[in-house]
Amino acid sequence: MRSAMPKWSSSLYLILIGVIFCVVLAWRGLLAMERSPIVSLSSHNSEYCILVIEGFRKQVLEKFPDARFEHYFLQRTEEENRKIIKEINEQKPALLLTIGSNATQVGLNSIPDVPLVAAMVLNEQVFVHSPRATGVLLCYPPEVRLQWVRRFFPAIDRIAILYNPEENSQLVAVMKKSAEQFGIEIDAIPVATITDLPPALKSLGRKASMLLGIPDNTVYSNKTAKAVLLSSFRNHIAFVGLSSSWVKAGALFALTWDYMDLGRQCGVIAEKIFSGTKVSDIAPVTPEKVMYELNLKTADHLRLTLDPLLIQEAAEVY
Repeated sequence: MRSAMPKWSSSLYLILIGVIFCVVLAWRGLLAMERSPIVSLSSHNSEYCILVIEGFRKQVLEKFPDARFEHYFLQRTEEENRKIIKEINEQKPALLLTIGSNATQVGLNSIPDVPLVAAMVLNEQVFVHSPRATGVLLCYPPEVRLQWVRRFFPAIDRIAILYNPEENSQLVAVMKKSAEQFGIEIDAIPVATITDLPPALKSLGRKASMLLGIPDNTVYSNKTAKAVLLSSFRNHIAFVGLSSSWVKAGALFALTWDYMDLGRQCGVIAEKIFSGTKVSDIAPVTPEKVMYELNLKTADHLRLTLDPLLIQEAAEVY
C-alpha cells in the first residue's frame, strides 16, 4: 500500500506546476515577438502620438531588445484605412498598441485575436466588453483632480459641475463622494441637451465660485467652448479645464499629461503580457505622472493670488 504524499510535498508540486505554467506563457510571448512585430496604430499623426510611441518603444526595448515595431496612422478615407487594417492583420502582430479612441475602436472591431494596449482613451467602458484589451486612460481619478483644486484654492468649500446625466451620473456620484474628504460640496447641474447649457451657465454665479470641467460630450465641445469661457469671465468664476487647449483659450488651469510617460506605462503593460499575464487580469490604469498648465492672464482677470510655487511648477504658463 502506497503512503500518502506529504502536505509539504503536495504544496511544492503545485508551486512547481505554477512556475512551469508561467514560464511556458512567457516563452510563448517571446516566441510571438520573434515571429511577429509589435504594431502601433494611431488615430492621427500628431506630436502627442509620436511621443507615446517613443515612450512605449523605449520601455519595451529595455526588457526585450530584439522586439520589432511597425507604426501606422489612420488616414482620411475608408479605402486607405481598409488597406492599413489588411496589412496589419496579415502581419499577425504579437501585440497592438492603439493611440486615441478612433484607433482603439478600429483595433477592437477590425483586428481580432491580438492583445491590445490602448493609450489616450477617455472612456473606461471601451475595455468592459473586451477581455483582450487594457491600457492607460487619458484622465485622472476624481481624488487627484480634487486634490489639485484644493492646492489652487485652499479655502474653497463649494464647486459646480455641469454634466449630462445620461453620460456622467456615475462619475458625478463618485466625485461627490471623493469631495467629502476634502471638505468640498459639489453642486451638480444637469445639462441633458445643449439647449440646457445657457440657463445652467447663468445659474453658476448663485451656486459656486468655481466650475470644474469633466469629460462630457454635451457640455464641453467645440460648439460650447465659447459660451463656457465667456460665462466664466463675465461672472468671475474660475473654470478648471480639461486639457491644455482649454487653458490656452482661457481656463484657469488644467491637469495635463506627459505623453512619453503614458507610452512608458503602456510598455510596462506590454511587458506583463509578454511575461505571461492574461490581458483580462490587467486593469486599465490612469496616468502616474501629474502635470498641469496655467493661464496667468485668467488668474489676473479673476484677481486671484496664486502660490508662487504653483506658477513655478507649471508645465506651461500662458
